[in-house]
Formats: sequence, C-alpha cells, structure tokens
Amino acid sequence: MNKKKLWGALLSGLSVIIYYSFILILVFSDGFIFDNSMPKPLVSILLIIIGIPLLGVTIALISRIRELKGGEEEEAKKY
Repeated sequence: MNKKKLWGALLSGLSVIIYYSFILILVFSDGFIFDNSMPKPLVSILLIIIGIPLLGVTIALISRIRELKGGEEEEAKKY
C-alpha cells in the first residue's frame, strides 16, 4: 500500500469534510435557524445543499481507502 496516496486521500477528503462541517455549524448556530426567521423549506434546502457534498465526499473517501488497501492500483500497474 502506498502511504503517500493514502495520506493524500485522507488530507484532501478530511479538509473538504471539515470545510462543509464548518459551514453547517455556522449556518445553524447563533439562532440563525432556530429563531424562526427562516421558513422551513429553506432550512431543508440548506441542509440538502450542504449535506449532499458532505455525504458524497465521505463515501468517496471510504471507497478510496478501500481501493488503496486492496491493492487494485498495484495490480493495474502490471499491465
């Protein structure tokens, strides 16, 4: 298993996850949502807009780690 590729996947994936989590915390903190100033459909749209990339990056990161641990790239280099 290539440690550089693993660290690269982890750093890039975690940085995007931290970024979107920070945006999620900023949007939903300080009473921005909970003071009932925003309509419920807009809140759900914000959750979807922020949640989909967060979920997608997490799934892609897990998939990439499995791929690197499985040695698929090393096998493909032979051909």
